[in-house]
Amino acid sequence: MGDRDDEPLFDDSGTTAGNMTGPAAGPGAGADGHPDASRRARPAGVPWPVLVVDDDPQVHAMTVVLLRDFEFEGRPFEVVSAHSAAEAKAVLTERPDLPVALLDVVMETEDAGLQLVRHIREDLGNRRIRIVLRTGQPGQAPERDVVVSYDINDYKSKSDLTAQRLYTSLVSALRAWRDIVTIERNRQGLERVLAAASSLFEARSMHSFVERLVQQLVQVVDHGNATALAFRRVERGDGREETTAVAATGRAGQSVGSPVWQVLPAARAAAVEQAFVTQAGTGIDGCCVLVVRTREHGTTVLLLERQEPYTADENRLLELFCDRVAIGFDNVCLYEELVGLNRSLEKRVEERTLELEENQRALVKAKERVERALERELAARDQQRQFLSMVSHEFRTPLAIIDSAAQLLALRAEQIGPDMLERLSVIRGSVLRLTGLIDAHLTSERLQSRTLMLEPVDLDLQTLIRSAVQPFRIAYPGRDFVVEPGDAPRRITADGHLMGLVLSNLLNNAIKYSDPGTPITIRTARDGGMVVLEVQDWGRGIPEPEIPRLFERFYRGSSAAGVSGSGIGLHTVQQIVQMHGGSVDAESEVGEGSSFRVVLPLEAPSR
Repeated sequence: MGDRDDEPLFDDSGTTAGNMTGPAAGPGAGADGHPDASRRARPAGVPWPVLVVDDDPQVHAMTVVLLRDFEFEGRPFEVVSAHSAAEAKAVLTERPDLPVALLDVVMETEDAGLQLVRHIREDLGNRRIRIVLRTGQPGQAPERDVVVSYDINDYKSKSDLTAQRLYTSLVSALRAWRDIVTIERNRQGLERVLAAASSLFEARSMHSFVERLVQQLVQVVDHGNATALAFRRVERGDGREETTAVAATGRAGQSVGSPVWQVLPAARAAAVEQAFVTQAGTGIDGCCVLVVRTREHGTTVLLLERQEPYTADENRLLELFCDRVAIGFDNVCLYEELVGLNRSLEKRVEERTLELEENQRALVKAKERVERALERELAARDQQRQFLSMVSHEFRTPLAIIDSAAQLLALRAEQIGPDMLERLSVIRGSVLRLTGLIDAHLTSERLQSRTLMLEPVDLDLQTLIRSAVQPFRIAYPGRDFVVEPGDAPRRITADGHLMGLVLSNLLNNAIKYSDPGTPITIRTARDGGMVVLEVQDWGRGIPEPEIPRLFERFYRGSSAAGVSGSGIGLHTVQQIVQMHGGSVDAESEVGEGSSFRVVLPLEAPSR
């Protein structure tokens, strides 16, 4: 370092010292950026502009000489001259990005420099520029008063200012300005991150989201000067995935839909592929590779390219932006899934609605068919009822005459022709069956139409049983009908005609489904407040699986094969017994016979 570095640049009057007035006295730049005796080539970087405001031309000349060979961070210095405060205002209006101002106090007025400081800070609102106040008359502007009252960054007396101190002041001011600019740029970047992320959240489709993402990404740090591409893993026709450009800006817009290897040079394409593997961003050839990771919807890799390399602060801002928009990425994917599900649901609802409408039309048609069938059935049942009433009326009188004649013939046959008794018995049995069949059908129809009314009266139980058994004794003289009264009560309250029909049906079934030589037993007993009436035969029996269906109307089991019948007898028995408030059940074993058990209250319910 030369001795002259510590010599004052200005004398006590504020003018330049005599030994520093010519270019020959200008310093050379050593390896540490300070003057030495040797000269070297001027640095090629963009110069640091330094505003020099002073009304003394020699001050400008000296400053140019001193700064000519200084450098900072590989960049030389450039002097921007203003010879008055008014001229400085014009320069600052045109160039608000100047980093440092070396400002004299006394110029066209005694406080022109101080007023310029107020103009810079208050009128222009420029808080970035670093102001170094240089004065040759400290008495005019005392340091303490100036530092407190004015927003300046350094105060130097010209008489104390050396080349070294000037260089130190400039480097300190430039570093401060750089940090302030970095902070402001980061603040603006954060604001752009927030604004860009907010606008991205308005996207409602993956395509528009990725396009906006690429457009906003270059705005975060580059103000639209960079080129950005977005890549995702896309499934090909053969089921394999391929890294493909899905969005781009600028001249890369034509690359959308192309594989990464066709869009980028090999090194950059490899960096993009590696980002998918490592899930981490990187930098290569001045480009910035970023990763947008989502929880459920895969990864998107972004590549930004511009002329100058990205700084560490810019990389952090971009990574912050990507982390923030990842949530929006998931939201867009979920929204698309929701829209797809909604469309699917709407389609299914539409299909289901059409199906329901078709089913409704079918139901209406079926209802119309059923109503017509019901009308026909009701008409047929009415005709059947009328026919049965007619048959009953027309047949009963002839049948009674036939039965009476058969009885008279039987009385004479005992005296004159005993061999005729068997034939007369067959005649009377047929009359009995025909009469019973007519009564059964009439009663069944009245039960189905709910026109049968219960008419309970006081009855002698044993007399009721004998009355029911007697016709069968006459019709089947060879059969043994055994009546076991047991401890049954003598009298009950019931409808005598209907209970006689119950006993007749049960006895008729016992006769039809048992051999002629086997007995038929009728038992009665008391069971608390109930009377039990049982009819038992020793005939074919009924398979156990068929027993639950015995009382269904028109049902005939397998044991009824070859036996005439209509299948309504047991159903009629159950209906009559239930009208009396009782119940009926059956027990049977194939080959061992059957037992039907009727349980009735001692007093039938009133009508």
